[in-house]
Amino acid sequence: MSEANYIVEVTPQNINDVVQLSARMPVLLDFWAEWCEPCKALAPILEKIAHEYAGQFVLAKVDTDANQMLAQQLAVRSIPALKLIVQGQLAGELNGAQPESEIRNLLAPYLGDADVEEPEESEATDLVAQIERARAMGAHDQAIDALQMAMKEQPTELKYQTLMAEVLMDVERLDDAQDVLDNISDEKVKTPGLARLFFLRELESFESAESLQYRVAQDSNDMEARYYLGATCVLAGELDAAMELFLEVVQKDREFKEDGARLAILKVIDLLDGDPAVARYRRRLFACLH
Repeated sequence: MSEANYIVEVTPQNINDVVQLSARMPVLLDFWAEWCEPCKALAPILEKIAHEYAGQFVLAKVDTDANQMLAQQLAVRSIPALKLIVQGQLAGELNGAQPESEIRNLLAPYLGDADVEEPEESEATDLVAQIERARAMGAHDQAIDALQMAMKEQPTELKYQTLMAEVLMDVERLDDAQDVLDNISDEKVKTPGLARLFFLRELESFESAESLQYRVAQDSNDMEARYYLGATCVLAGELDAAMELFLEVVQKDREFKEDGARLAILKVIDLLDGDPAVARYRRRLFACLH
């Protein structure tokens, strides 16, 4: 696997894609600058660790001179600075020059052992990491081509099928994604994909998030705006905000879309697939209904 698959140069244009990538694997942001000597000393250590794990995490390099606004948004006050993003959230950080042991300690809770996979598993992991890298960079055609080849060679490998559905949804080929998911016999495996597809279909040809936000602010009884803004929040990864909006619709109008907000909450739970937040969301829904 080439280092291009797990070492990324971050720009203002791809930062959102890189952060979204953290939903699938940890992302270590390395804030550096050409004039920073400690940054230059730290770089080979980071790259060494990235090579060892070869796709279990992404090393995302951020040139602070070229990305000053991004550095400000993430509260970078001095460099070198490392920020570990997991599931879209800051999971840890290190500031200043760091020994290799401290960097490994930062990563350890979120990674397995390096170089311990069996050859076939390692090959599959490498391909998945390659696909995720392509998605983050917007190279969806490349990702689809690679997955088509992998699915032809290993037609029973479910991870390739579910990932293909995800990539097709990325480019709004919803019917094609539906076909892929329909061919997966394992209901548990395809449930998160079906949940994402549900929200994408709900928002087909619907108005922008900004328009929905305006409607919500203007009218406390606009259940349609709340429901569809909740759907946009789901797809943006803002699940707590989505839950608040859906619960408000459940409380005020169970007849909206034939109890659609409650069903949407259940789809959010499907999307999370075992996440600890599921229990909290179920409790809130139960309390709202009773």
